[in-house]
Amino acid sequence: MNLIEKIMIKEYKTHWSVPDNIGYFISSNEKGHSKNQYKYANFSFNVGDNKNAVKSNINELKNLYSINNIAFMNQLHTNKTRKLIYYKNYTNVDGVYTSNKKIACAVLTADCIPLLITDRLGSFIGCIHAGWRGLKSNIIENFFDNTFFKKRSDLKVLIGPSISKDMYEVGSDILSSFSEHTSYFKYNNSGKYNMDIKNIAHDILHKIGITDVTISPACTYKDDRLFSYRKNKKTGRFISLIWFKR
Repeated sequence: MNLIEKIMIKEYKTHWSVPDNIGYFISSNEKGHSKNQYKYANFSFNVGDNKNAVKSNINELKNLYSINNIAFMNQLHTNKTRKLIYYKNYTNVDGVYTSNKKIACAVLTADCIPLLITDRLGSFIGCIHAGWRGLKSNIIENFFDNTFFKKRSDLKVLIGPSISKDMYEVGSDILSSFSEHTSYFKYNNSGKYNMDIKNIAHDILHKIGITDVTISPACTYKDDRLFSYRKNKKTGRFISLIWFKR
């Protein structure tokens, strides 16, 4: 068996221009150790999957890119963020960033937006988990609202694979929470609204001065290589990961 055949975890190819010292990876569910509803590459311990399978998926990804420490977040749809000084997993936050070159930052999703962040020099890495609740409670603004990100024109952001406007139906209660972004909602035949969360996130980034933004066109609901909670409810989570290359 050659090296290629041994690799289980497959990348969901996403183009994002980053500095040479920065690596990033988004997983597809095509290969991995998870089974049943979670097949094959689930990275979350909190969705009912076999924990040993999740550990194997994580370890395989670490080995693939020679990464020692991946910092995971508990992701409770909060607007809380944290700077990582030392490696550990953080609870009750939905955004982390670090300049510690020994830490990789991860976000797990299955319809919500994974955002990966660095700058033109590759001096730091970070990630954000943002669904409609996070966008409503200003998770993006809170993440960048500190002196660590004072030169916003140098920042680079990837809005990763998430649910598309076509497939994301919401009620008028959610529309009323986004009075500044009503143009990203479309009334549909079922009396509800289709919400464009990717472009709302993009609009928020532009309004706070971040213009180097790449948007993945991938829809988690439409593409079977990605997990979708809206489509399957009991399902896995794919990983969006960013790290410093050695």
